[in-house]
Amino acid sequence: MEKILKGEGFQNRYRITGKLKTLSPLHVGTGEEDENRIPKIQRSKRQGKAETPVNVSTVIKDARSKPVIPGSALKGVIRHWLLNVLGGVSEEWAATHDDEIEQLHELGQDEQIAAVKKFSWLELLFGTPFHEGKVEMWDASCLTPRIPAPDNLLHWNADLLTYVDTSVAIDPDTGTAKENLLYKAEVVPPGVEFELNITGQNLGEEELGLLLFGLQGFNSTIYPIRVGARGGRGFGRMQFMPGPIYALESTEAIRKWIKDTMQSLASSPAATEAGDAGYFALPELSPERQAELIAKVKGKFISALGA
Repeated sequence: MEKILKGEGFQNRYRITGKLKTLSPLHVGTGEEDENRIPKIQRSKRQGKAETPVNVSTVIKDARSKPVIPGSALKGVIRHWLLNVLGGVSEEWAATHDDEIEQLHELGQDEQIAAVKKFSWLELLFGTPFHEGKVEMWDASCLTPRIPAPDNLLHWNADLLTYVDTSVAIDPDTGTAKENLLYKAEVVPPGVEFELNITGQNLGEEELGLLLFGLQGFNSTIYPIRVGARGGRGFGRMQFMPGPIYALESTEAIRKWIKDTMQSLASSPAATEAGDAGYFALPELSPERQAELIAKVKGKFISALGA
């Protein structure tokens, strides 16, 4: 099981695709509030009939004003889930060496590389404060144009695909609700789909298996991955639906890809689009190769865990 870093000689490049569908309300916040998201509160005559704005914590949106899940958030929850599930089972697969980081700065480059290669597969895949990982998770854009809103969704906005949820602040000492203290937050309802793209370079079979296993954490019924805030209230549950896998896995495949691309450019350069480059230009693995690849990494993964 040779360990190769991302910056070493090119071995392979993968793009794993799929969809994430909300099973419960989702709030990935911006840290900001919007006082125009819902109508102002009309005070009583005794209170002077003043209109009071209501601050609503907003969710992250893209240029289309649709909800988006940052890749950094996805990367964080998947890494955290894998560490919790595997950390006590196998240090070779999932462990942290954060306490050794300071010592690594004092070593020469060759010694640093040798030390990093002793890290767990999880650290090599996702990176550490000392070195860059091999996997990149893109922001997951919203695929759902519109959905019908159930009657119980307050202040539903069909264009934004969000409604406003109200939470009560709890006093940690008494365990009861604090008087006159409510929090309102924009929330994505169940049934909204997001596009998932994960890319990686120089992935070993162990690392690919670890990544595919981590994605199944969204579908776990025992210990599911949750995204965003309010997980204690059941928020952030998502279903993962796998899509095609695209890859260059060998020198021969790279040569064929370059040859085919150049022939395509020569025959019809006007038809070439920007999407024909980079990770979008990777050829799709056949269903047979995908099944073979997943079975192989699954077997190696299970064997290493001794289960």
